[in-house]
Amino acid sequence: MIRHCLLACVALAAVLLPACAATRLLRADLPARCEAPNAPVLLQEARRGLVLEAYRPRPLYDLDGENRPVVFRGGAWPDDALAVLSYPDPQRFSGGNDDFRRMAHRSFLYDNALMALWLVHDHDVPRARRILSTVAALQHPDGAWGFSFHAGPDDGYYNAAYVRTGTVAWVVYALAHYRQASGDAQFDDTLRRAVLWLLRQADPLTGLFRAGSGRWIDAAHFSPAWPAQFIATEHQVDTWFALQAVTRAWPDFAATQHLPAILTRLAAGMDERLWLPAELRFAQGLANGRTDGQSALDAAGTWSALWLLAQGDRDRAQQVLAWVAREHAAHVDGWPGWRPYRKGPPDTWFVEGSIAQPLARWRLGQVDRAQQLWQPLMQLACMGGLPLVYAPNWHADFALSPAAAPTLWLLIAGQELIEGHTPWFWTER
Repeated sequence: MIRHCLLACVALAAVLLPACAATRLLRADLPARCEAPNAPVLLQEARRGLVLEAYRPRPLYDLDGENRPVVFRGGAWPDDALAVLSYPDPQRFSGGNDDFRRMAHRSFLYDNALMALWLVHDHDVPRARRILSTVAALQHPDGAWGFSFHAGPDDGYYNAAYVRTGTVAWVVYALAHYRQASGDAQFDDTLRRAVLWLLRQADPLTGLFRAGSGRWIDAAHFSPAWPAQFIATEHQVDTWFALQAVTRAWPDFAATQHLPAILTRLAAGMDERLWLPAELRFAQGLANGRTDGQSALDAAGTWSALWLLAQGDRDRAQQVLAWVAREHAAHVDGWPGWRPYRKGPPDTWFVEGSIAQPLARWRLGQVDRAQQLWQPLMQLACMGGLPLVYAPNWHADFALSPAAAPTLWLLIAGQELIEGHTPWFWTER
């Protein structure tokens, strides 16, 4: 899933990418200091590189289909609200183009969910609470969330009408983990309304979850009422883990909503509707009731591998990992990585979606292979600095910029691979 779509965020793609297309980070001749980077040191640098900003919003607004402001009325704002900066240093590799500086205070709901998860499991519950207080205030009356918002003091823009099931599921997952770890029930109403929104997205025929609403038609036109009726495989993985975490953290509520039965049907729907037995991997999703046979890295075999492992299905986990190893391999300036889609772009790799590869291999007990796949990520962190870049070069939807999401994925995976912590992330079953 491309969570940081530049078109959906600030409509920069048409302006930004031509000026930056030649900017690259990776090259085959690594500096000596990066040939064998010190992973524990880099993980500590990754912790320090994440940037949280006090959030004091002006009146919130979104844009309608005519680019006119629409007021968004959020919840009560706590005095100590925080937001994670999704691109904390947007001009480090800007290639001389100043347009990407608009992302300096952009904050994605998905990134805030990841940040809260990480803080909870890094024993920093107070700051996790402050992040989730911001998230709770941005919740729609119907229980959903928009895609991203401006966290700086000079603008109250919130892309509230761009709603995706995956984003809501990640927030639900973070809220459930917070509740279980802290025993704090202050976000129970937020969690309850979000779960009910998710359940309303379930397709009665398949048991799978529709994508949400809103779309960018082009860089200047947004359609807020557009129904996203397609079914994305990645959203099913997100939702399954989210509802499973709610079942563990709040069993009484889960029982009243029949979540165990819904989860069973969701898993069956994935197997029946999204699994491609001829190719031994998952499809990208369903569109108009038909299988979307394109191959996305996370849906086909990195995030889905972690889902299969949570099901106890080691054989298929290895099969989907073999698919992405064969069909998504990419070499950027001689350096191995994993492209986001089977059909392109051929000369970049999706850092965030790739990190699940070594994590899944590690959980399969393939220690040597996991370390082999981990090494390029450490070299990338060494060469490009931290926070980890979202991609090693510029492409539409893939920014060569330090970013919170891949850095948090790196920290979460590094807890297991490098620091030897007990697995907690996407381990629900």
